[in-house]
Amino acid sequence: MKRISSLIVFVLLLTGCSSPSTTQGTGFIPSCNQIRVGIAPEKKLELPCLDGSTSIDFHQIKGPIVINIWGSWCEGCRQEMPYFIDLYATQSFKTGEIQLLGIDVEEDSPNSGPDYIKQSGMSWPHLNDIDDKTKAIFGPGVPVTWFIDSNGVVVNKHIGAYQNKKQLFSQVEKAFGITL
Repeated sequence: MKRISSLIVFVLLLTGCSSPSTTQGTGFIPSCNQIRVGIAPEKKLELPCLDGSTSIDFHQIKGPIVINIWGSWCEGCRQEMPYFIDLYATQSFKTGEIQLLGIDVEEDSPNSGPDYIKQSGMSWPHLNDIDDKTKAIFGPGVPVTWFIDSNGVVVNKHIGAYQNKKQLFSQVEKAFGITL
């Protein structure tokens, strides 16, 4: 009986370590200079890059790109983040064929977003919406994900958290006509 109990405890400890959300300390905040931008339109919506290097006019961003609006305080955002980490590891994103951009919103301190990025394992560029300027574009709730094609057309939107990796990957494949 003792042997079976020990085996059960060992298995529970082992399986408890396999959660995708346990990644810690592997994330970093790259420069936003890798984000493709076009000609400046009449509208302007400057957002600083979370690495502090520069800012980008949101209206100049060129696709194909997946834009995910999130906050470190948002439970749904935390739930779906491992799926975005897996998405960014795919070949289409590694080569830059498709870009991924995060927009961090409504943080209670300047370090909340960057700390969460590093803790969760994210490694793609992020903009910081300090003044809630993007609410006029994306709406008041998070998470929200937009898919913009190479012509700058929003080809799909997803409001709310992705429930699984397959749901996110399927939407990316449909939006950009690719196979992940």
